[in-house]
Amino acid sequence: MSLFALVDCNNFYASCERVFDPKLEGKPVVVLSNNDGIVVARSNEAKALGIRMGVPEFQIRHLIRRHDVQVFSSNYVLYGDMSQRVMDTLAQFSPSLEVYSIDEAFLSLSGFTSRDLTEYGRTVADVILPDGRVLNRELVTVGLAWWYKRYSKDESLGQLEAAARTARRGLWADPDPVPPWCWRKMKNGRTC
Repeated sequence: MSLFALVDCNNFYASCERVFDPKLEGKPVVVLSNNDGIVVARSNEAKALGIRMGVPEFQIRHLIRRHDVQVFSSNYVLYGDMSQRVMDTLAQFSPSLEVYSIDEAFLSLSGFTSRDLTEYGRTVADVILPDGRVLNRELVTVGLAWWYKRYSKDESLGQLEAAARTARRGLWADPDPVPPWCWRKMKNGRTC
């Protein structure tokens, strides 16, 4: 049986614009086509305003003004460069990568039969915050997440967890916190 992963970058052009201007985070962003004719990309905030894909810019000017929508002309050199960075990163996680479009790719997971794909997905899915910090590390630091040794061999997370425990931050303020893997087992009537 062949197994593939589909990677699709969300709101790619709008996300690329945000990489170089973090102040855009949380604001509605649209990217217009060549000659600034129609909307070709929207942030989630722009979608929430009802801005549709392919709508001519002149039809949404009232929304742009009323909601301070940030409008960008397409910058295909930037998007191509960012796409190449994404694809180069993805190529590190699979022996076979098929680029489908500027923001989509298929990864072959053949040969991963001896590997836990949940574990592998966790490896691929580090979340990088706009300021460059890694979300996983931040959550462990403030006591909102456990270091799951089974899926992460990053010893520094263990050190961050130990510091959070000592300071009794977040979940460590509880005198008897239950690890999520034990909680799931107990919920299903098993012991941990």
